[in-house]
Amino acid sequence: MKITVAAVLLIGAAMVPTMASAACSTCTIQSKKPTKDGKFEYQMSCIQDTSGDEIMSKVTAAKDDEAKKVAKGKCP
Repeated sequence: MKITVAAVLLIGAAMVPTMASAACSTCTIQSKKPTKDGKFEYQMSCIQDTSGDEIMSKVTAAKDDEAKKVAKGKCP
């Protein structure tokens, strides 16, 4: 009985995604508006790898690549 319970718990734990696996490998720019300090305010759309959910976020950055990097960092 103990082995069965342990096996079920182990399999269940393996099926639950961890925080480390929750990431966004794809982020695209939806809009880009200049700010007063010479940077841009971006509206970003990222797709979460594990669930496929779309995550929208606002990012302020000087360049497009920087905005994508920051948006990926905000992905839960």
